[in-house]
Formats: sequence, C-alpha cells, structure tokens
Amino acid sequence: MVIEVVLHDGLRLAGSLLAAGAWPEREQAARPYKPHRAAQSARRRLGAWRTHPAVQAAQALAGAPSPGGAEALFAAALAGAWPAELAACVDDFVAVAQPAADWAQAAADWQAAEAELRAVLARADLARFLAALLPAALPRLAVFPNLLYPGRQALAVRGRAGAVWLCQPPPAAWGASPPWRYDERPDEVLGAMAETLARTLIQQALPAEHTALSPYAPVLGLAAAVLFLRQAEGPAAGDQLMLMEQRARGLPSLPAVVAALAGQPRLAASEAMLHVLSRQSRLE
Repeated sequence: MVIEVVLHDGLRLAGSLLAAGAWPEREQAARPYKPHRAAQSARRRLGAWRTHPAVQAAQALAGAPSPGGAEALFAAALAGAWPAELAACVDDFVAVAQPAADWAQAAADWQAAEAELRAVLARADLARFLAALLPAALPRLAVFPNLLYPGRQALAVRGRAGAVWLCQPPPAAWGASPPWRYDERPDEVLGAMAETLARTLIQQALPAEHTALSPYAPVLGLAAAVLFLRQAEGPAAGDQLMLMEQRARGLPSLPAVVAALAGQPRLAASEAMLHVLSRQSRLE
C-alpha cells in the first residue's frame, strides 16, 4: 500500500472557511506562530466575508466540543455532506467569496507542498510500518498538505469506505519566521504523520479483541512514532522525539510504553501491555 498525497478542494474549502472567520485569532491566542503565506493571503481577502452565514456556521462547528470540532468540519468537507446549517449557505459563500481564486493564486505553493510531502514519504515506508504494527488490514490512507487552517494542528478524518485522510500542516517555525517546508524537516513531518495515523487507527480501527487499547491511543500513537522514526531516520531521531515529548507532555512512562510496543510482533491487548499502559495513566 502507498500513502497518497492529494490536493482536495473540499478540504481546501474547509480551510478557507476557517480563514474567513475567527479561527486564526484563536490559534494566535493559544500559541503565536506565523502561518503559511497562502493562509495569510486567504485570511486577508476572505475576512470581508467574516459575517457570512457559512463562515459563522463553520466557526461554530469547528469550535464545538466532540463530536464537533475541526475534525467534524473537515469530515463534512471531505464527504461533501454538510450539516444543515452549512448546507444552506456554503454554495453561496463559494459563489460570492470565490475561495478557489486564492488556491489558484497560490498554485505554485500547493504544488510544491504536494511534491515535498511525496518526497518525505518516499524516505521510509510508513504504510508498511503501520500494517506490520496493527492487528487489522489498513484502510486507504491519504495525506492532504494543509497550507491554510488549522495551521498548527494535524487532523485525521474518515472518508468513504473507512479511508483515513490526514490534513497535515507544514512544520511551524519559531517566532515570526514562516513555516518550514515539509522537506526541510523530514523527521518532524514523518513523526507527526506516524503519530496521528497510528493514534487514529488505534482509536477507530482495531478488532474487537483489542479495543481495550483504544483509550490509550494517544500514548500508543506517540510510541509508534518513536519506533517509526528509529526505523526511518535512525535511533537518534526516534530517541530525541521520545525524550522531547516525554518532558513536554509529562509522560514519565513513555520509554516503557515504547519498549513494550517494540517487544510485540504486533500491537495486542496483552496483559503486559495493558499493565504498562495503566501505569502510565496512573502517573498522568
């Protein structure tokens, strides 16, 4: 299986709806960063439609608690099946705001991002790693290089026939610097994609006998990313990720989870694995 890289207009529309509203300010309030220039340009132009009903409905959906949130907005955009409050007005937003004009203006950036992500994925076989890790057949996997919004948050949404689509922003840089290109930070991008895809598949696609692992999907996804980076970029890259995230996320037992996952031929809800995971939960 090959992980596809796809420029999807429905997903770009979801990002444009966020660009037109208050989402960019929310991101900056949470943690300042400089968005991609395609996002900045879209925000400046589409801000004139901030009060459009579609923009307001998209902001409300993206800001709602589970089962809402940005994932719900992007899942609807992927399927082309909008919630009623958006379905009534999204076509009018497309007609009057013409977000596709922004995508066309930044066509070179979108095409470059697509090529960069393909090059990063060609460095190591992430699909093969996930297939060997998980006790179930993989669905179709696709990655959308998201140059719009969310600009700091990767989103994984389900598509037709259970396909998993990953909306992956470029790596954010520090301060007022623009984000890195995907191929300038290949280890960071590979680790991020491995973590999000593994976490999503563990949460949603495990056979019934292994669903006891689903609540631990976040730490298992991170542990999987460590193992994948060790394989893809060398032991030092994987261990650097493990140490950084152990401290940043307050996961004292992460090395034990990584070791337990590495010691299994395939992820399973074994007594030993559940013991390590429950210990991590008690320490959080």
